[in-house]
Amino acid sequence: MKHSLTIALKNQSVAVERFLRVVRHRGFDLTHFQLNIDDGQYHVTMTVDSDKPIHLLTSQLNKLVDVKAVTLQNLQQQVV
Repeated sequence: MKHSLTIALKNQSVAVERFLRVVRHRGFDLTHFQLNIDDGQYHVTMTVDSDKPIHLLTSQLNKLVDVKAVTLQNLQQQVV
């Protein structure tokens, strides 16, 4: 399944590295990544793909001290 997420992070490059490490360790494939800086913080829009439930990733991202907000935008069925 593909999932689209928007994440607000502290404006630090190490924050981006930390959350990308969580994505990789949880077994999600990153298929789209866009990083914008607004109001002194990073806004990341990304699409991930995995057979695993998305809550495994979102719950871990919410625990990171650098992450201010995680929003699940939409769900799409993967076309086989």
